[in-house]
Parts: sequence; structure tokens; C-alpha cells
Amino acid sequence: MKIIIISSILVLIGSIAIIANNQIIAKKNQVAQAFGSIEIYLKKRFDLIPNLVAMLNKYMAHEKEVLLKVTQLRSRVSGATAPKEKIEASNELTKIMGGLDLNVENYPGLKADTQFLDLQYKLTDIEDHISAARRAYNAAVTIYNNKIQMFPVSLVAQLRKDKAAVLLEIPKAEQKEIDINQLLNP
Repeated sequence: MKIIIISSILVLIGSIAIIANNQIIAKKNQVAQAFGSIEIYLKKRFDLIPNLVAMLNKYMAHEKEVLLKVTQLRSRVSGATAPKEKIEASNELTKIMGGLDLNVENYPGLKADTQFLDLQYKLTDIEDHISAARRAYNAAVTIYNNKIQMFPVSLVAQLRKDKAAVLLEIPKAEQKEIDINQLLNP
């Protein structure tokens, strides 16, 4: 009788451990999938930037510094390997791209150019998608972190040496209004 009770307890503990392990794996995969979505939208934005830079070169010849900075940031983001590094460079690129919208006001011919308007619409749409993907990533990270920190799954997470994932945050300095003069005069 004791053997049956002990065996039943061991089977129950083993089953709970297996279920917890599978839940951790599922949540970790959701975090990776959410980050993959961010990377997809960043890639789309990168693909549009050369077209935008080429078009802006026609109109904004004396503001080459901004265009050069956009190109450099694009290279830095595509060369980044760590998620945090990639997001930081992407945040800088977003800040610069917002400044370009303000500069366009000084170029009526550019504002009327249908190709530019199409590019501007596509970039705005992609920025919205990046924002949504970041929110989805942070939601997946929060769910994963909660899962590995709550009992009884936390016991299995400790055995697996799982660590909490980091939320994507935009630094406070980048949340303020953009000063276009600062962007044009580095």
C-alpha cells in the first residue's frame, strides 16, 4: 500500500514538473515569436529607408547630415545582434524619422510628390506596426516572467536556470517632443 501511495505522489510530482516545463517552453517561444515580429517590421522599415533617402536627396541637398545619420543608424540596427542593442538603435532611428516629417514642411514640392507621400504613408504604417509589435513583445515577456516566478512553476524554472526576460522600454529622454534644430545641428 505504501508503495502505491509513494508511486502515486512521484507520478503526480513528475506530471506537474512536465506540465510546468512545457508551459515555460511555450511562453519562452511566445517571447521569441513576438521579438521576431518586431524584427520583421524593422526589416520592412530598413527596406523603405534607401528609397526615402534617395527621394529626399533631390529636395534636401543642404540637410545631408540628417540623411547621413539615418543611413548610419540603419546600418547600426541591421548590424546589431542583441535585442536590446537593436531596439536602442531602432529607437534612435524612430526619433530621426520623426524629425524628417517636420523638415518636409519646408519643401512644398516634396509634400506634393506622390512617391514621397506613398513612402511617408508606408513608413507611418510600419511605425504603427512596430509600436504594436513592441506592445505584443512586452505582453509576452510579462506573461513569461509571471510564469517562471510563480509557484510551482518557479521550482522548475530554477532547475532549468531560466531568467526573467527584459521588457522593451523607450528611455524617458526619447519620449519628449522632438527638437528639429537639435537633429539638424548635431
